[in-house]
Amino acid sequence: LVARRTFVVDPIDGTRGFLEGLPTWCVSVAVVENGRTLAGVLDCPAKGEIYWALPGEGAFLNGKRISVRPPAETAEIAGPKPMIDLLPAKWHKRLKRVPYIPSLAYRLAMIAGGQLDATFVKANAHDWDIAAADLILREAGGALLDRHGRAPLYAGEVIRHGPLAAGSGELLAVLAGVIAGLDN
Repeated sequence: LVARRTFVVDPIDGTRGFLEGLPTWCVSVAVVENGRTLAGVLDCPAKGEIYWALPGEGAFLNGKRISVRPPAETAEIAGPKPMIDLLPAKWHKRLKRVPYIPSLAYRLAMIAGGQLDATFVKANAHDWDIAAADLILREAGGALLDRHGRAPLYAGEVIRHGPLAAGSGELLAVLAGVIAGLDN
């Protein structure tokens, strides 16, 4: 996959959900150059939603600008329960865990659109799962971070990632602290 500029495509992100007839799956397309996403599009046909972003241009859902939601008393979080259980105790009463969302790209888009506050991502997500949604989230005011607090790079020699955290603000910082202590 090593290339200066390349497309990173997942024709069905959320395959399990798609096979079960759930609407939370999408087609994910990213243009990546030198490890960074230059354009990201998520087409979620079963929901009638198209998310897209370009660096410095913002993030959009069906043509309307979107952004992460501001911090609230209670935050909605997705991701593997064992990872959520590692959060500091004081956060447990402030969090509402949402039901499983099979598409990782769609989860990130939900954060970008203000429908979800954060998610953990277990190790082994592939570039095609996250490259497009990462840019959409970033342009909406959020971030996707690895266990070293850095944004992932794409289309390099390694296409699988270790644990990741997505969200914004203080909650993202707390999630990033949790994954910093995890093994890949």
